[in-house]
Amino acid sequence: MNNFLGKKGESLSHLTMQTTNPQIAATIIAIDVPLLKSAPMKNFVGDGLKAPRITWHFAGASPTGNTASMVIDAWHNDAWLQANPTHTVAKIKRAFEAMKALAQQTKGRDVYVDRCMFSDTICTASTPQAATMIALGHPCFGYTLHAGSYFWHFNRTADADMALWEDKLIHEKLPSEDLSYIKTALLNWRQLLTDIKTPTHTAVQHGRRTAYVGRDDDAKAQSQIEKLLYRK
Repeated sequence: MNNFLGKKGESLSHLTMQTTNPQIAATIIAIDVPLLKSAPMKNFVGDGLKAPRITWHFAGASPTGNTASMVIDAWHNDAWLQANPTHTVAKIKRAFEAMKALAQQTKGRDVYVDRCMFSDTICTASTPQAATMIALGHPCFGYTLHAGSYFWHFNRTADADMALWEDKLIHEKLPSEDLSYIKTALLNWRQLLTDIKTPTHTAVQHGRRTAYVGRDDDAKAQSQIEKLLYRK
């Protein structure tokens, strides 16, 4: 993945950051920034909150030097996102925006694309897959409805990326490709959302690895999680 500063992760091991935004947390995990060993996540209730608030804590940096702070700053900087549209983080955010728009359309709330009028297309009923294609620069040609399900259509030029997304070994074959990072972030987000409704643990996936992160896991337990999730 493109890095921000070019520093090595070891030189930034003292840096910590937290976020309550599950999309940002899923993105940070996807690009190999480690969770804080002593407190990977915290659960806050009460004080007028309508639902539990989860905070994910990160420490250090990815092997290429990206930190949670860099991701968070970029995520909220519209000028930077506009100036760096090919950066992995910018693509991941576009994918989240596209997935939200597609989901809204399936619920009848907004119109993101019109009905597809083309015949020679490739399509998918997977909203995360369609959002990934859009983030990678493949324009969505529209939708069709089959048995009550939305199918999102793309030009045949998206064939190769569609096939890569469906490859269950994509994270091993092309671990540093934007498509791998985007797919991991989108799928991580869906799993992190379940944690808001779960009393003790959440399942977090990194590549083909999955681990259950507990809100009160000690350092030893978190170390085992890191060995499973990250390239160590």
